[in-house]
Amino acid sequence: MKQKKRVLTGSGFHLKAVFSTMLMCTKQIFDGGFLCVAGGYFVQAVQFVMLIFIWRSLAESGALSEGTSLDRLMTYTLMSTIFHQELNIISPATSSLWEGSIIGRFLRPMPVEISFFAETIGRWWIPNFLFFGLPLWLLSPVLGIRPWPATGLSGLLAFFSLILAASLGFAIDLLFAAFAMHLKNGCFAALAVREAVYSLLSGEMIPFSMFPFGIGTVFSLLPLGSVAHGPLTIYTGTAGNPWAVLGLSVLWNIVLWTAAVHIFQKSKERMISFGG
Repeated sequence: MKQKKRVLTGSGFHLKAVFSTMLMCTKQIFDGGFLCVAGGYFVQAVQFVMLIFIWRSLAESGALSEGTSLDRLMTYTLMSTIFHQELNIISPATSSLWEGSIIGRFLRPMPVEISFFAETIGRWWIPNFLFFGLPLWLLSPVLGIRPWPATGLSGLLAFFSLILAASLGFAIDLLFAAFAMHLKNGCFAALAVREAVYSLLSGEMIPFSMFPFGIGTVFSLLPLGSVAHGPLTIYTGTAGNPWAVLGLSVLWNIVLWTAAVHIFQKSKERMISFGG
């Protein structure tokens, strides 16, 4: 019998199954106790404090580039820390190849790709925001950091830009998962390559405005530039043209999602899964 061809992998699409997966993963993250995940929050907090000290030291020495505001720079760093999981998406797509757990995902009542997304939101987004991001945002005025967007419109546009950035991040993550399938047992090599380029080229850690020789402008036009640089500059009011930033993000979403779905589908033919 000829089956209907689907864009995504898997059978059916039940919203109840998606939300159940998210809830289950949110609960699982604390199975070993809060201290099991507190270490990750501590590392993020230390990195945030170090960056704040660096920016303040540069401002005091007059080393910040012309037109770079210390207040906006600290707000930029604050929001990049709070939304780290949404701006630097690492789904179980690559690690599940090594674990062998990817096989079971083909039996779930949802596309495999949607399963990865639901697990990422449940396991990382929700706990990270509730137990780290939100408290840090509320505490930031005490640290002398302005947590609010530049304007109400900037905040609204930044929200839509964040949605587009997360969508783009998932597409990029699928492309790296496809790359890992071609590497066969080199899954962690794919993750290492990803980590080496992601934070720098996305502008999550260092704003592009601080890059010399106009390199930041070039990076902002690349796909990774729309992941972190886009929503963060809109939020802080440093984006020259927010609508152009949103338009570029939409364009990259169309291009990379088209490529990700096609390449991931083709790469499954070369998939080798270890473990179980």
